[in-house]
Amino acid sequence: MPFLLRSFRLLISYHPGKYVLLLVLTLLLGFSQGLSVILLIPLLQLLEVDASESSDRIARFLQELTENSGITLTLEVVLVSFAIVLSLTALLGYYKSLLQASYQQGFIFHLRKKLFRKIILSDWQMLNSTSKVNHLQVLTEEIPKMADYYFFFMRLINTLIIVAAYLFFAFIMSVKYSLFVLGVGLFTFFILRRFLLHSHRYGNEHVEAYNRLLKYIDDFWQTVKIAKVHHSERFYYRKFNEANRSILNLDYRILKNYSLPQLISRLAGLLVLIAVIYTGHRIEQVPLVSFFILIILFARIFPLFVSLNTDLNEIASQMGAVRLVLQLDDQLPERDFERQDLSMIEKLEEGISISDLSFSYPLSEMLFRDFSASIPAGKITAIVGPSGKGKTTLIDLIAGLQKARDGKILIDGKPLDEALLPAWKNSLGYLPQDAFFVDGTIRENLVWDSPVNFSDDEIMQILKSVNAADLVTRQEKGLDTIVVNHQYFFSGGERQRLALARILLRKPQVLILDEATSSLDADNERIIMEVLASLKGHVTILFVTHRTSILPWCDHTLSI
Repeated sequence: MPFLLRSFRLLISYHPGKYVLLLVLTLLLGFSQGLSVILLIPLLQLLEVDASESSDRIARFLQELTENSGITLTLEVVLVSFAIVLSLTALLGYYKSLLQASYQQGFIFHLRKKLFRKIILSDWQMLNSTSKVNHLQVLTEEIPKMADYYFFFMRLINTLIIVAAYLFFAFIMSVKYSLFVLGVGLFTFFILRRFLLHSHRYGNEHVEAYNRLLKYIDDFWQTVKIAKVHHSERFYYRKFNEANRSILNLDYRILKNYSLPQLISRLAGLLVLIAVIYTGHRIEQVPLVSFFILIILFARIFPLFVSLNTDLNEIASQMGAVRLVLQLDDQLPERDFERQDLSMIEKLEEGISISDLSFSYPLSEMLFRDFSASIPAGKITAIVGPSGKGKTTLIDLIAGLQKARDGKILIDGKPLDEALLPAWKNSLGYLPQDAFFVDGTIRENLVWDSPVNFSDDEIMQILKSVNAADLVTRQEKGLDTIVVNHQYFFSGGERQRLALARILLRKPQVLILDEATSSLDADNERIIMEVLASLKGHVTILFVTHRTSILPWCDHTLSI
């Protein structure tokens, strides 16, 4: 029950007013579908079929009601009323289906947007400790399943209302037969309850199998070059096929788990109907009108029992997906985007000062303890030291990605706090060891996350400054050239020069490079360093490196 309440709170919070309207329409539709059967009684009376006392009572009530309203109850009136009620029910069902579809799709859109916002606004450390594949699975596969989970709940409510209405009229016609049919239906549900447990288990297994499938696809693309060099395609194919076959087998078991209870319920309904017909006509001598109405009611009730069982199986099978979505929603804090602030540090005058800094990762040894250092403005500072001593962590702290346990980082004498951080980040340019590119045009890659619109002339000017203009001019479509699988479109040195151009388009005051030339040859490294040297005096440059060939270009060295 807490799980159900938690899941429905998430649904209702999307659009409470529309949800209430949808629930009211579900109730109205269920009652209208159930109540419409009452028109069969006066219809049969008008056809002069022998009626029971119970049906006479209902017919007389309706006849008195119409006569007091000045309406003569005739075959034509009943048929018109019957057509109006069924038409209104059909229109109500149509409107409800559109509203429900709109609500479902809107909920999927809203929840995807909400969770993606939570993901991208999460702390750097939290993002690094969670699975990318899990997030992709939730955003693409599990959220639609959650919407289906709600849909089957709504359909379950609608079916329960119709069953209740049919049983109400069945009890009016015959308490004994109605109790018999209801008892058989409940007994059938009791016998079939294990199928609900199977649905729940299969649903959880399906979530896990789909996660493995996504992981193996991602693993291959992450290591595609190694796969080709090692001639290990068979290994990746076997991994993928295992997960794919697991999903196939689960889908079959889920389908069988749905179909077998339906078969059992239909057979039970058929036997019950035969028993009612035989005992009612041969033994009990029930009047034909009442008998005919009971057959119609019971013939409708048992298929609804089958529908109830199907909906419950669907709900049980989707619970694993719902649980995964709720876990991600609970795991990530609710945050809003900060106010758009394009302010920057106009120019770093004094530099960066680090005072008594202490930092460690969770359950790890202390990386920095009372660490102090100064980084002069307008110079190239090399950050050097053995691997694993915290060079990258230090620039993460300076960039505001990590927070120190103790100590201060001062920017021109001002503490790097929440108030200064937005303007500070807008002033930074970051170039990692492996430059990223997205599938898109060269232009899109160069202006990727810049808040400013640039003309093609401005872009080409920056490209010339990093000796990369020829990378564009040699392409037939120039800046409109589509880049796919960038590591095979450009060489390592070309990628770094284009990435540096992208950073410089941001007009940073501080440029942070993390082993940015470690994979380059001497000529490409010299080109990059010449560009950086030309920026001295205008930009403060921090260069994490283990290559001694960089040091002659640097004005200051910070050893860790």
